[in-house]
Amino acid sequence: MALLKFPTHHENPRTQDERRESLEFGKMGEQMAAKYLVDQGYIILEHNYRRGHLEIDLIALDKDELVIVEVKSRAYDTILQPEDAVDHKKRLSLIRLANEYVKTHNRKENVRFDIVSIISNNNGTEIKHLKNAYNVMSF
Repeated sequence: MALLKFPTHHENPRTQDERRESLEFGKMGEQMAAKYLVDQGYIILEHNYRRGHLEIDLIALDKDELVIVEVKSRAYDTILQPEDAVDHKKRLSLIRLANEYVKTHNRKENVRFDIVSIISNNNGTEIKHLKNAYNVMSF
């Protein structure tokens, strides 16, 4: 009888080239999201704000709100939308890091959490901006 092996969350079936391409596409998606937000009148304060292993892709000002932006990019259509990858654990991490940012930078604005998803396929690139995608009160 043969044993079936199921990959754990630590195993990554992608090759090193595929992982590198994914990282490059993610960085390109973050640049596209930043440009989109600037075109909408936002002021980008931070790119890739990190503390330890936590990271916020973009921190921006939208009038009188501090906006914490998670960017999710996909180079193909899948069943799940890119924003579906911002799970409960990721949201908690973003909230924790946003609190740290507000305190250390003495920010007084209300904080909003947005998700910008970038989907690129044969038909071009689609940018979807989900304002106030979640909030602290939903936890």
